Amino acid sequence: MKDFGGAPVIYDLNPFEISTIQQHPLGAKAETGDGRIFRYGLAGTGGVTLGYLGVMPDQDTTEVTMAVTTAAAIGAKSITFTHAATTATANEYTEGFVVVSYGTGLGQTLKISSHLAFASGQEGAIVKLADPLEVALDTTSKIDLVANPYNGVISVTTDAAISVPCGVPIATQTAAYYGWYQTRGVVSVAADSTIAAGYEIQGDVDDSGKIDVTGTDAQVWKIGHSLQAGADTYSHAVYLTID
Repeated sequence: MKDFGGAPVIYDLNPFEISTIQQHPLGAKAETGDGRIFRYGLAGTGGVTLGYLGVMPDQDTTEVTMAVTTAAAIGAKSITFTHAATTATANEYTEGFVVVSYGTGLGQTLKISSHLAFASGQEGAIVKLADPLEVALDTTSKIDLVANPYNGVISVTTDAAISVPCGVPIATQTAAYYGWYQTRGVVSVAADSTIAAGYEIQGDVDDSGKIDVTGTDAQVWKIGHSLQAGADTYSHAVYLTID
């Protein structure tokens, strides 16, 4: 699998196919001949039913401002740090990102290639990078770990309206299977309320995987517009603009 370089868009996709074997990088972009756009992802707990919105799992809010414990030079491809007061399984953050959030090297975003399991409060934890450091780190530096949005896509979340929208599958995505999530173009999506044609839509706040009319709250992800009038329990056409 390639990260930077190579063909930026996949055109030979089968958006109905799911597989236990990963065939593309998470988040890889694909486009059909009619202009619909899809992103490649791994379904998380519960999977995502066709015609329902999939979102990124809730982020672990403790995996932030973790202290770098060993200086790392420009070009280095690993970071040694003290892990947060939580655990992480091996490669839980692979294909995700390290963000340098404080101190020397502030502002860097670096893709993760691999890591071992992290214990709560572990000193000397190491994360390996796909991208080399552009600015050296020292012991004033602090880092965040950010999962790839397409690693463990779900429809059940504490608040779908503020969770990163990953797209709508046109074939049911079984948990722990890889497949495609539509992010642009015409698609049928389950609604949780009456939606007039043309209205802006968002992930619903109380009915997982469904959509609702965008309200006055600015703290939501807008995902597109309704093409036809919709109603609760129906799945009418919308035009997605996630991508």
